Amino acid sequence: SKNKQKGIGKFGMGLPNSSISQCKRVDVWSWRDGKTLHCYLDVGAIERGEMTQVPEPTVDTLPTDWLSMIASRVQSHGTLVVWSHLDRVSWKQSKTLLQHTEFIVGRVYRKFISRGETKIRLASYEEISNSVLKPGYNSQVRPNDPLYLMAPSSSPAPYDQKPAFELFSEPFTIHVGFRGEEHPVKLTASICQPEVRIGGGDKPIGKHARKNLGISVVRAGRELELNRSFENNYDPRERWWGIEVDFEPALDDVFGVTNNKQAATGFVPRYLKEDAAAESMTTEQYQNLLEIDEDPRMPMYLISAEIEKLLRKMRRTIRQMKEVEKAESEAEVIGSPAEIVATESVAKRRALRGNTGQSDKQESEPTEERTKAISAQLETDGIDKTVADHIAVQYVAKALKYRFQHADLGGTSFFDVSATGGLIMITLNTGHPVHSQLFSDMPEEGEAHAASDDPRLQQLLLLLAAWGRMEDEANTAKMRSLMMEFRQTWGGIALDFFDESEE
Repeated sequence: SKNKQKGIGKFGMGLPNSSISQCKRVDVWSWRDGKTLHCYLDVGAIERGEMTQVPEPTVDTLPTDWLSMIASRVQSHGTLVVWSHLDRVSWKQSKTLLQHTEFIVGRVYRKFISRGETKIRLASYEEISNSVLKPGYNSQVRPNDPLYLMAPSSSPAPYDQKPAFELFSEPFTIHVGFRGEEHPVKLTASICQPEVRIGGGDKPIGKHARKNLGISVVRAGRELELNRSFENNYDPRERWWGIEVDFEPALDDVFGVTNNKQAATGFVPRYLKEDAAAESMTTEQYQNLLEIDEDPRMPMYLISAEIEKLLRKMRRTIRQMKEVEKAESEAEVIGSPAEIVATESVAKRRALRGNTGQSDKQESEPTEERTKAISAQLETDGIDKTVADHIAVQYVAKALKYRFQHADLGGTSFFDVSATGGLIMITLNTGHPVHSQLFSDMPEEGEAHAASDDPRLQQLLLLLAAWGRMEDEANTAKMRSLMMEFRQTWGGIALDFFDESEE
């Protein structure tokens, strides 16, 4: 029965549908124990009214022209599929066609290829005279792993011989109830190694990963699709994580597997609380209704929730990688335009009004103590000690008053203010939705700091610098505490104005 099926399935809808979608005629020879049967579909004959139904298979022999192209020994059983009159193929050159085919086929059957259970050869031939063929492109399909954990693989060097990603956490299995039985669903998550993240998406591995965006939905070891419904389409950093969801055919109805086994239409983000509210029910009422009806959406709520948990954690880690990389690259060039302008503004304010702040008092400390204090804070933020020391020395030497940095702070504030070594540090909270929509350094292709030149962003940073100076000038601990409370309240209200799902 379907519930007991463990394999990837049989050739039913998939072979004829995929064939006719690319060509006018498909011939199939299938043989076992010395007996060969032949059958075909001809779109032209159907259009002319010459073929009204699929003909009965006839006993035949394998064409010698095709036999000569088979590199290995012909087994006692097998299948030969020949497409003729190709009218819908996107790529016209055989090499280009086969290279694109390797990328897709290598991903779909990566598990079988990696385990050595399957070998797939792609080859082209040119007919130079009657029945005389000249070999052209020839390649063994290599695994294309969207999780970038397999090696060897088709990834660009050096990651064709070593994994580019690493496990984010140990793979785990959740059991979902459906039609009175429990069924396993295995989730595997991976994240890029820090060295891969350096340089951004313009590196060969970054461009390769961009083509493998999405969650790999795997049925009985074979990939159905790369599903992109869970990703932030606007964010190029989505390429730096991978998730694989592996299930057995008994859950076909839950995942919405199509009859040609090419897609999982039911695999979409589902939110129980929101859907219950849309039906004017409590979460418990809605869940009970779905369970009574054996609704296939119910297991997907559980699967969706686990995926969202993984994504939140992985996106946070990827953001932190980028901020450390940015900080270390800034060791060469210290002082952003906003930091310089804000420093000059504080100097003017002090000259005109005489206002002093907590950070101003720290400026009287010995230079060595100031640099040690700043360096220690940067190390706490995850920056290498050597780089942190260099940054600290430069900030003190250039008499800069401000440093803007990024970190996941938790809580409701979308930024934090602190004074260390005479420096006012404005930390933008990467865990707040305001950051992803206003402060996040999105460009991955080309210049890493393109966002820092945006004049609107500079003005926004100066606005936060003014707030930071206000807190710095607060002359009592109680007043500073009140301002911190106001900042947290402001960030909490901002949560209602910025769509948190965009994070």
